[in-house]
Amino acid sequence: MAEAREYQALYRKWRPQRFADVVHQEYTVRTLQNAVLSGQIAHAYLLAGPRGVGKTSIARIFAKAVNCTNPQHGEPCNRCDMCTKITRGNALDVIEIDGASNRGIDQIRQLREEVNFVPAEAKYKVYIIDEVHMLTNEAFNALLKTLEEPPRHVIFIFATTEPHKVPLTIISRCQAFELKLLPPERIEKRLKEICEAEQINASPKVLTAISYRARGALRDAIVMLEQLASYKGSARIEEHDLYEIMGLASEQTVTEFLQALLSHQGRRALEIIADLAERGKDLELFVEELIEQTRDWIIAHIDGRPPLEHVSLEALIALSTQLLNLKRELGRAWEKRILLEVKSLELAQGGLVLPSSQPVPSASKETKPTKEKTAIKAHADATASSPPDKWTQLLDAVKRDRRGTVHALLLDGQPVELPDALRIEYDPQRAFRKESL
Repeated sequence: MAEAREYQALYRKWRPQRFADVVHQEYTVRTLQNAVLSGQIAHAYLLAGPRGVGKTSIARIFAKAVNCTNPQHGEPCNRCDMCTKITRGNALDVIEIDGASNRGIDQIRQLREEVNFVPAEAKYKVYIIDEVHMLTNEAFNALLKTLEEPPRHVIFIFATTEPHKVPLTIISRCQAFELKLLPPERIEKRLKEICEAEQINASPKVLTAISYRARGALRDAIVMLEQLASYKGSARIEEHDLYEIMGLASEQTVTEFLQALLSHQGRRALEIIADLAERGKDLELFVEELIEQTRDWIIAHIDGRPPLEHVSLEALIALSTQLLNLKRELGRAWEKRILLEVKSLELAQGGLVLPSSQPVPSASKETKPTKEKTAIKAHADATASSPPDKWTQLLDAVKRDRRGTVHALLLDGQPVELPDALRIEYDPQRAFRKESL
C-alpha cells in the first residue's frame, strides 16, 4: 500500500519562496534583492510589521539568496542543495529562534558563543529571531555586544510586530524595514489564485468578505479560506458559511445595529445583541465589524457619497470614536454582553447628537472604501483645529533647524491642537515612525 502523503496547510504550501512571490512589500524586497546582487550584505536587518504580512518569509528568502550557489538576479534558485535545505528547514547554518520562548540572557550567551564558529556548509550563518521584542533587557544588552563587533560570516535578521519595544541601541545597528498591511484587493487576488490552483469552489462574495476581514494579513486570509474549504468539502462556499463558521455577524445585522444606535432605537439594539449571544457569536468580533462598517461610511461621506441621508460626518466620527473606546473596554471586561448592552443603550439614548430627529433610512449598499484612507485620518481631518499655516510654519522651523529626520517623521503625522498642547496622531501602520519620533 502506498504511504499517505503528509498534508501541508495552505498557508505553508503558498508561502513565498522567491522575492518575486512576496505580495505588496516592493520596497523591502527590492532593497534586499539589490543587496544580494551587489554583495553589500549588512550584518543585521530588522523587519517590523503586523502579523501575517511576510516578515519570516522574507527572512527565509533572504537567507536562501545570500547562500544560494546559483543565484539569479538576486533571487535564490530554489534548486541547489543549500536552497533545498533552507526551504525544508534543516539547514545547519540557518537558525530560527523564537524570541518569546528563548528570551533570557542564557540563550543569548549561548548564541554569542556559537556565532564565532564558521558556517558548517553555507557562506553565511543566518540567525532569524522572531518576535525579538520579547527578549529581556539583559538579553538585549548581551546581543548588543555581538552586534557591535559581528563576525563577517554572520547575518542577524530580527522580526517583530512591536518595534517600539526594541531598544534604539539595537535598531540603530540594523537596516530597518517597515512592512505594510496588504490592501483587500491584493489579498482577494491572491485568494482567487489559490482557489483556482487548489480547485476550491468559493463565491466571489466570500473572497471579498475574507479579504476585508483579514485586516491586511494575507496569512490570516488563507487560513480562513482553508477552514471554510475543509467545512464545505467539494460544495460551493457561500457568504453565510463565512458568518457561521468564523463567528461573524452578517453585513445586514451590522448595518441594522448601527442604524438602531443612530436612530435612538435602544430596544432594537438589545434584541440584536441577544440574538447574537444566543447564537454563540463573538461579541468582540461584532464590535470590530461595527468599527469597520462605520469607517467605510465615513470614507464614503468624505468621497461625496453619504450613505445615510440624515446623518452628518460629525455624527459618524463620534460613533466611530465611541466604538473604538468600547472595543478597548471589551478586551478587559468579564461580562462582555452586559457591557455591550449598557454602552449601546448609552449611545442610543443620547450618546450621539444627530442634526435632526428624523429616522435613519437604509444604508446604501455601496459602502466599501474606494481610496486608501483610514478612520484616524478622517478623524484628524474633521477635528484638527490647528490652522494649516501654523503646522506648515512648525515644519519649516524644524527643517531650518537642520533636523531632517525629525522633519521626515513629522510629515506622516496629523496635528490636533489641544488647549494646552499639540497632539500628533499617526496611522497604526506608521507606529514605527511615531515611536522613532
